[in-house]
Amino acid sequence: MQPRLGDLALHIARVSLCASGVGLAVRIESATLAAAFEGALFFASFALMHDVAHGALRLPRKANELALALSAALMLMSGHALRLMHLRHHARPLAPDDAEGAPARLPLPRALLGAPLSALALRVEAFRVAGPSGRRCQLAETALNLASLALLLASRRPALLAVAATATCLQLTMAVWAAHVPHNAPAWMLAAARRLAFTRSPIALSLGYHERHHRIPNLPCSRLALPSPDRTWAHRPCKPSSIPLERRGPPRRSDR
Repeated sequence: MQPRLGDLALHIARVSLCASGVGLAVRIESATLAAAFEGALFFASFALMHDVAHGALRLPRKANELALALSAALMLMSGHALRLMHLRHHARPLAPDDAEGAPARLPLPRALLGAPLSALALRVEAFRVAGPSGRRCQLAETALNLASLALLLASRRPALLAVAATATCLQLTMAVWAAHVPHNAPAWMLAAARRLAFTRSPIALSLGYHERHHRIPNLPCSRLALPSPDRTWAHRPCKPSSIPLERRGPPRRSDR
């Protein structure tokens, strides 16, 4: 299968535009703009990481692994940890051993209060179930996350501190906006999200068509609203060479 270059280009354009906004905000020392653009960059990076985690862009394995690591690094997160937990969620959605989906089984107030702990629990669980190779990747990515955060904090520049605070806040609340809300969204919210599908916003599409994403996980998010998805790809398993061992079979300790 050929790489989906159009979808990749759209992701790169979004990330580049948002990153440029962050750079401009830092240059003019605007903490408010830095926080706003960092929020946009976080969600753009999350959308890219999500498509890459599912192999939806059909990239060669090495390119896919690099894109996974870099897109998550922009969120100060570990791509390999995120992918492992997300694919376990898809294997057994909201099951007792679905750590990513656990907040969706809680009332919203409890999910919100427990969100920071959920974020830490996901990191710990991802490391626990990963194999040797996966653990090495997670350790390297986590070290990069901590180093990046330390540099941002050490700068003492308001704009960079705003970047660090925004990324940290969004990461620590993922249990709500990435887990609880998509699985418990009321009808009016789904309808509103679907009305915004024409914008190709990954937020609107992933919310409005979340059930479709679970049915066709390797369809790029930007295509979820299309009336006739590419079924030749959507229902065909990825080539084994492009799927890390952490992604194969039922949830269990990886062979990697």
